[in-house]
Amino acid sequence: MTGTPMDGTPPRNGPDARDWFAPPAEQPSDITYSGPLPAPIPTAPPSVPIPGTLKPPTDLRVWPPLEPEGEDRSTQPFPALRTNRQPPPAALAPVPPSPEPPAEPSAEVPAEEPTAPKRRTGLLLGGTVLSVVLAVGAPTVFGYQAYKYGRPDDTVQVVQPGQAAVWQHVSWRATVEKIKDPTGKPERSDRQWLKVVATRTALDAEGAIRHGEPAEVRFTDRAGRTWQLEMVNNETPPDVKDNKIGTPYRLEMMGVVPPSLTGEVEVVLRPSTYRDVPDQSAEDFVKAAFTSQEKNDHVLRFRR
Repeated sequence: MTGTPMDGTPPRNGPDARDWFAPPAEQPSDITYSGPLPAPIPTAPPSVPIPGTLKPPTDLRVWPPLEPEGEDRSTQPFPALRTNRQPPPAALAPVPPSPEPPAEPSAEVPAEEPTAPKRRTGLLLGGTVLSVVLAVGAPTVFGYQAYKYGRPDDTVQVVQPGQAAVWQHVSWRATVEKIKDPTGKPERSDRQWLKVVATRTALDAEGAIRHGEPAEVRFTDRAGRTWQLEMVNNETPPDVKDNKIGTPYRLEMMGVVPPSLTGEVEVVLRPSTYRDVPDQSAEDFVKAAFTSQEKNDHVLRFRR
């Protein structure tokens, strides 16, 4: 029995002394090829059979149209045309200057008249300025007229010292007296408190329904400066039915003026135009307010 030893070494029987896994003797021991590789053989793509015969394209350009062959398409300026034509003889003849009259020694040379473009420019400029003036000035004038209509110039009724003034069926009086600071603060040398007592007396039924509080009461001096007065007490009954004809009702006001003007300032009182008609409906009240021609432009100035 022939076997392989446990160590894997084949028996060496005969002239072949190679080991078990060695190649045969006719095969070289080194089979590695180190030469150049052969070039790949190109293969032609598979042919696709096309039925029929291909024809060249027959499309023609429709727009823009083709230019004629041999035409020069360069963008060059046109050359000047040569011609033998001459202008008419009348155009070539010189125009003799017109004779000018001799200027007088004392006569002034008249100014040159403006040309048509200058006149047109002046008219356009004048029209623009006029448009701007109208656009800016018209609203201002309209606003001033509306203001003057709503607040016209006052009609001043001067009242001598100690006298009464009668206006719209009501008699008015006014007196002025010095008082201490009603706030209780220490007296100041730069101002003086004054109290005004005005009395309103209805002279008839029309005066009784005109019991509204004065629209304005103020101090004024000879220079036109003014100081506002504040109402502190009004004894006039709020209901017209409680206003008695011939009964004076007191209105007390206070204000501050410079001490040097204590005996100079005068009281200016603007009576109210309000009319409290008994049992008058709201519709009639609104209608009377819009149709009334009475303006709140009457003031009473009480001298001192």
